[in-house]
Amino acid sequence: MPKKVLILTQNFYPAIGSAGNRMKNIFQLLSKADVQVEVLTIEPSYPNKNMYKDRTFWDDEDVNKQTDKITRLPIKSRKFTNKLISRLFFYLEIMYRFIFELWRRRKDGYDYLYVSTPPIFIVFSAWLLRRPMKAKIILEVRDLWPDSLTGVKSFDQKWIIRFFQFVEKKMYHMADLIVINSKGFASHIQEKLKKQKKIVFLPNGPRQKELIEKSPLDEEFRVVYAGNLGLAQDIDRLKQVAQQLHEHGIHFDVLGYGMKTKEFKQFLTDKQLTNVQVHKPTTRRKSLELIRKSHVSIAFLNDVEVFSTVLPGKVLDYMTCQTPIVAGVKGIAADLIRENQTGYAFSSNDTTLMLEKVLELKEDQELLARMQANCLTTVTKHFLWEHNIERLVDIIE
Repeated sequence: MPKKVLILTQNFYPAIGSAGNRMKNIFQLLSKADVQVEVLTIEPSYPNKNMYKDRTFWDDEDVNKQTDKITRLPIKSRKFTNKLISRLFFYLEIMYRFIFELWRRRKDGYDYLYVSTPPIFIVFSAWLLRRPMKAKIILEVRDLWPDSLTGVKSFDQKWIIRFFQFVEKKMYHMADLIVINSKGFASHIQEKLKKQKKIVFLPNGPRQKELIEKSPLDEEFRVVYAGNLGLAQDIDRLKQVAQQLHEHGIHFDVLGYGMKTKEFKQFLTDKQLTNVQVHKPTTRRKSLELIRKSHVSIAFLNDVEVFSTVLPGKVLDYMTCQTPIVAGVKGIAADLIRENQTGYAFSSNDTTLMLEKVLELKEDQELLARMQANCLTTVTKHFLWEHNIERLVDIIE
């Protein structure tokens, strides 16, 4: 008899970003593996709810036809002067609505609750209802929260951080199985556990249909940055790169969204950086098309220890599009880029070194082609969703 799984997640198609795409892939591929899968999520709202009134974002007909398996809970937008309080109420409402919905489904015979974090508030819902539902919990950890809060220096209430660290530890203990999207998380999680627990590495990556041969590129050399413009991405270094590329007459596409977008656009206006084009958030398919048209890609993470364990989804998207990477990252992401020769990684904050490598790739077509091939080899060998999902299927079945 097929196993029955309920996925609990804040982020789900058509929500943009790696988390929403990841949960969609897990839903689709488990379904193809004869697992009975349903999804409990919220209405798409990132970076804003109105964006999803545009049907362009609802571009996967396979998922669109399965509305009977997907429940989207409406969450009210509460505006407070203090953004932290607004965010807290947002998460508390999600938790409350998930608890109510899980209680309603407590006799539906789920074998597993697959709960994705952050945020941890959804995990509370699963933890409270796991016994009435008689279901095992698969905990997916996409970020080492609350450590990432301190990493972006957005939150300094130490007593609250300590409380969440206590909750984090409890969260790992209550899980029957833990799934991670970066190998760098494994040692951190094991340190929090009293005894060893099964941890499955299930990275982000491309679907087979997304591995398209790179077409000949335009004569104009193009560089791309795609992803979040937030506290974790080191917006100051991105500004420096934008200015340096403009000074060398290199076209720079920025497909960005997040709390620092307005600041970045204002910087471009103030400096009159006309070679830099900022694109509005769009679908994954169109994002990949833009990246494929570029010669080189740029990636950043803040230079703090917690981010050395992170493998950014955009790094894998760049490799999927066979677009060599010049990155200001360290740790897991830097090792992947260097070991597979898919680009260059620098831990230094000096963007001049990054610019030098961009210019080197601009002049050396052989080197560029070699790195393009390495990108395709790397994602095909290690990060293809259709292969890696078997690690999860084997456990569920």
